Amino acid sequence: MQINDTKLFRALKEARAKVKGNFKEQYGLVWDYAAKLQRSNQGTTTKINVTPVLQGPPQFKRFYVCLEACKRGFMAGCRPFIGLDGCFLKGYYGGQLLTAVGTDANNHNYVIAYAIVEVENKENWKWFLSLLNADVGPYAQRGLNFMSDMQKVHREL
Repeated sequence: MQINDTKLFRALKEARAKVKGNFKEQYGLVWDYAAKLQRSNQGTTTKINVTPVLQGPPQFKRFYVCLEACKRGFMAGCRPFIGLDGCFLKGYYGGQLLTAVGTDANNHNYVIAYAIVEVENKENWKWFLSLLNADVGPYAQRGLNFMSDMQKVHREL
């Protein structure tokens, strides 16, 4: 039996869709996910930005999450230190994951907030840090220290 590349590609695509689900449909559920997070953890901050598209559904731009329990835990029992980092998301649509991570009394990582963005750039970092500031309070007043690996962008922020 011989199968050409086009048929093989389509068959693999269908198989992946059955196993992993449809990526486009999953992005359509992001509002439901945000609402569920807010219902299950009162005080949780979620922000979703989209780009309007003429004659079609809006295009996903970025999504921010700071769980209320993580916010309270950081303020109550973590050191005044926040590490900032971003990493690539692998998959059909790609993107970047931005994170703010604290350090607890046992020197373990403590996730404070995260965001999924299209690309790691100055605009997205400013958006992320302004939301983080609203959640954990003014940095200077709380005496927070930051660490990041943003050699190329830190001067602009």
